[in-house]
Amino acid sequence: MYLETFGLRELPFGETPDLRFACLFTRERDILSQVEYEFGTTPQGVTLIVGDVGMGKSLLCMLIEADAPHHGMTVVRHTADDYALGTVAWLRSMYAGFGLPLPLSAEANTEDHLVDGLAAGLGRLAHQVDKRFLLVLDDADDLTSANLNDIGRLIDACEKGGAPFHLVLAGSPELRDRLAGAVPSVLAERIGNRLVLGPLNAEESERYVRHRLHVAGTARMPFSRLGLRSLRDDGKGNPARLNALAHRALERAAERGEQSIGERALGFVAQEVLPQYARYWFRRYRKAILLAAAVAIVAVLGGTATWFFSGRSPSRPKNLVTVTPDQALASFKDALPPPDVGKVRVWGELLARWQVTSKETSVANAIHCDATIFPGFACVSGRGSLDQLRRFDRPMVLELDDANGHQQVLLIGAGDEAVRLYLGGKYVELSREAFSRIWNGRFYAVFRIDPAMPAKLSRGDTGKGVAWVIAHLPNKASVAAGDAASFDRTVESRVRNVQERFGIAADGVVGPETMFALSSLEAEGPHLARGVP
Repeated sequence: MYLETFGLRELPFGETPDLRFACLFTRERDILSQVEYEFGTTPQGVTLIVGDVGMGKSLLCMLIEADAPHHGMTVVRHTADDYALGTVAWLRSMYAGFGLPLPLSAEANTEDHLVDGLAAGLGRLAHQVDKRFLLVLDDADDLTSANLNDIGRLIDACEKGGAPFHLVLAGSPELRDRLAGAVPSVLAERIGNRLVLGPLNAEESERYVRHRLHVAGTARMPFSRLGLRSLRDDGKGNPARLNALAHRALERAAERGEQSIGERALGFVAQEVLPQYARYWFRRYRKAILLAAAVAIVAVLGGTATWFFSGRSPSRPKNLVTVTPDQALASFKDALPPPDVGKVRVWGELLARWQVTSKETSVANAIHCDATIFPGFACVSGRGSLDQLRRFDRPMVLELDDANGHQQVLLIGAGDEAVRLYLGGKYVELSREAFSRIWNGRFYAVFRIDPAMPAKLSRGDTGKGVAWVIAHLPNKASVAAGDAASFDRTVESRVRNVQERFGIAADGVVGPETMFALSSLEAEGPHLARGVP
């Protein structure tokens, strides 16, 4: 990397938006001012921010998110990753973000009920604690028309219920055209501000590059005068494009031992970085293309072999719900791998769903389910019912009874009538009645937690662990900073409410199982599959 070559403390041109590198020009300040004015003058409002890819819409959304609490607003910001959860899971994540209790019944977890319940909950909070609310939807191009209709209904319901609710939508110019269509008309009618994020001019482009290098700690300009001009011209006022060009130029100069980057070097970089050049595909993405080709070949061969031997895809659950419990259990037991093999595969799948890498821990280590598998990643075990595990809404390892050799399977979905399981190579759906015959109630669950969290917290405790608990309790109150957070009678009462809701012994003490329950309220991390009957 080029940090030492150019005296940099960190990468100045990263791909991920970073508030520390924010360089605000007239275009950003005007948009932020108009959004701030909207917050201060109207109880409800919708703002649309459009701009081409790479213009800085995500950074603007982050700035709006950071500034909203100063105006007394509770803010939730969602991106494409949140929309990918599916409509129901996405709407449920709004409950957690705004500090509302999640609905537990199956009837209340439909789109219509979730939208109405969210508006009603925001209305109650607004009247009880004088709160205002802001929802920022970045990457809004990824929202379906149905999603946009849900948002329109939410705004309409909040307006009727008197909940002060603002919405910021950020997307490409195509989003503006979609909103002008007939499908999301309720939402389109309420857009008060339509703001455009245009490209940087030549002077702003140069200031942008200099600013990011300064924040990263450089003591000198690595680009020559002509090199900076070439970078500015090729960047065409697009911050993401400028980042890509500048990063590759610094990288190439360090590889060649060059201390100054000129116009000629930027010409080579443009051919590697900009998609209109063939070299961009064959050089910059050579490894990715080869890897993708290798993966595709393996997938084709594996899929062909699987289809040949079993006649179906291994990821498609085999439905054992429609047959009798005895027939289902016979097929289920035939599908189980040897216990040792199955346990390793099941825990490996669980860690993969949590995006835990081999550098962080091994499957062999995780299987022991120590209280702390590695700092920031914990494990809890216990006994419970399927209804209780459904409330946690996380994949868990379930242990079968003595007659089945304490084999382990992964719960990946649970409905009113059936469960969906991963057996260590195969997926099956089994009726709850049949599964209850072979499951002894034992479960193992993993979750992410603050590494500084103690093993147990109770009334009278203080510190960062208590602050974490308060921040994760439903109906969030203000959290004292650092060691000032206190586990008082009110916190204990709220902990008991969570324990009763999740079927945990309501003793008001925050132990591993209660920590798991609180962490399960977060939108991040894997959730149980939807659509299981």
